[in-house]
Amino acid sequence: MIKKYFTIIALLIFGCSTTVAQINFEVNWTSYVTYYLSMVDINTGESNMPIFSAELSRDSNAADQVEVDIEFEIIIDSEALGVNNETLVKLETTSPILVTAPIYLSNMDLNLSTDALFDIEGNMIDLNLDISEQMDLGDAEQMMSAIIQTGQLPDGIYTFKVSARVPNGGEEIIHEDIINISNPNFLQLVSPGGTLSDTTVNEIYTLYPVFQWESDMCNYIDPITSESGCEYYIRIAEYRSEEHSSIDQAIESVTRLPLDQSLGFQKIGFGLTTFQYPTTEVGDLEPGKIYVWQVRKDLITTSGREEILSDIMVFKVKDFSSINLSEDPSEDTSPAGVLLRSIMGDDLANNIFGSGGEGEGMASNGNITLNGDNIALSVAQTIVSMGIENEDDDGNIVYKPIEIIGIEVSD
Repeated sequence: MIKKYFTIIALLIFGCSTTVAQINFEVNWTSYVTYYLSMVDINTGESNMPIFSAELSRDSNAADQVEVDIEFEIIIDSEALGVNNETLVKLETTSPILVTAPIYLSNMDLNLSTDALFDIEGNMIDLNLDISEQMDLGDAEQMMSAIIQTGQLPDGIYTFKVSARVPNGGEEIIHEDIINISNPNFLQLVSPGGTLSDTTVNEIYTLYPVFQWESDMCNYIDPITSESGCEYYIRIAEYRSEEHSSIDQAIESVTRLPLDQSLGFQKIGFGLTTFQYPTTEVGDLEPGKIYVWQVRKDLITTSGREEILSDIMVFKVKDFSSINLSEDPSEDTSPAGVLLRSIMGDDLANNIFGSGGEGEGMASNGNITLNGDNIALSVAQTIVSMGIENEDDDGNIVYKPIEIIGIEVSD
């Protein structure tokens, strides 16, 4: 799988032809995961989602009143679409606005139907705008074909530029937000489990499994928590064959997680691809029962919050309580024995500890060592459940399942 990345680079460019500052222009950009063409009407400039917010004011050394021109432009660079640094739309003032007190404005103010702004003192400021440049979407057939399918702006590099300029060679301040857009719609469950028909194969040996999935990267920073990535949620429910006609029906029924049925999904956090089943504030997983699980990925887009649902996976918790050791001495149901079997798998464990095997009649003594050091059973269970911590090529922490290199049986 080729992973795509979404990078934001903020640039601040100052250009002055005078030695005396005349204006201050501060801009904040709003982060999104996915951008829709509907975020801006290229014929009128109207927008229903904030792309930037700004404060424009006179510098303390400037005259009591300063004339300022405003310009807002969106530029597209997409090799796949055959578009090379072309302007999607550019709006600019046809006559300068008069700044006496600070003015707060955003992209939603810059359209042909807005004819006035107000400063913080309540003074009305005339605003005259025009669209000085726009892309002819009728000629951009390849781009329109890609947009019509989803409404999303296709992958590419998009530049959002807003500037404030004093006319006649005065000070100019330009702010740019350069975004490498990649629509992150990939979401695939990894473990535990499989299909409903494979529950005998997809048995797990712990009541606190680690759930893993794969997803492409979201370049999003939450404005409240400053956490990065898309936000993930999970839900887990029991599958009962006598009640549920399908796994889809089961996942929509009473959930073990979240315990609060009104939530629907349990919030996990931003940018995560692993989650260990909690020990508190959840419904217990029970040996011998079958469970279904699903992950939800939330994207913050210019059309609002969107949800991507994964497929549903099924797993069964191993039940050792029904095993009669006198009939099957290969089944060691002690905590360490269960852990050992979960590492080895049933087939290999039966071959070694079953009738005629090298370890026939043996049982675990509970002593576990890692690289020569004794470790607690809980530590070993965590390693088996989560895998070995590694760092991938992108610097992300991932967990790889343990692999058996060799087994030695000794007296």
